[in-house]
Amino acid sequence: MKNDPKKWKTISSRVVLDHKLLQVSEDLVELPTGVETTYIKHSNASVDSVIIIACNNNKILLQREYSYPPDQVMWQLPGGSMLINEKIETAANRELAEESGYHAQKLKNLGFFYVNNRLSDKKQHIVLGTDLIEYSLEADNDEFITTHWYSVDAVKKMIGSGEIVNINLLAALNKWFNS
Repeated sequence: MKNDPKKWKTISSRVVLDHKLLQVSEDLVELPTGVETTYIKHSNASVDSVIIIACNNNKILLQREYSYPPDQVMWQLPGGSMLINEKIETAANRELAEESGYHAQKLKNLGFFYVNNRLSDKKQHIVLGTDLIEYSLEADNDEFITTHWYSVDAVKKMIGSGEIVNINLLAALNKWFNS
């Protein structure tokens, strides 16, 4: 078939934005048809991230935090960037402690998803954390987060009603609900 997916060939790449939080490259690529075009993408300058589904007493930990780009307070799960060479489980418990004041004594890696496969190759690893104990680490100074506990049924209703619109939260819960 003419339009079967085929790999593209990278001819060249140059960084067009280099910021501590984001690096963007413009690549010159050759399409399977032989046509050359440019493609903008996030560079491979940073590491993957984790998202934690924390459960305690048959309830799921959800958080509310302001998200600047959409200018909304949104529901989310604890999570964030991994440190260089940091293990997924270590990153999950570090982020959980920083953002919620809990530590999971049991962790299960549920897999990953690509955060934005059209702009980046970054993965977000989904970790289920159970047997929680109170344990806090210093939070980032730009995070103002409240923590709430909901039953699975309540969370599913929030998804169905459109109250939860965060793609990372939706993807992680979908993976967990269907694993």
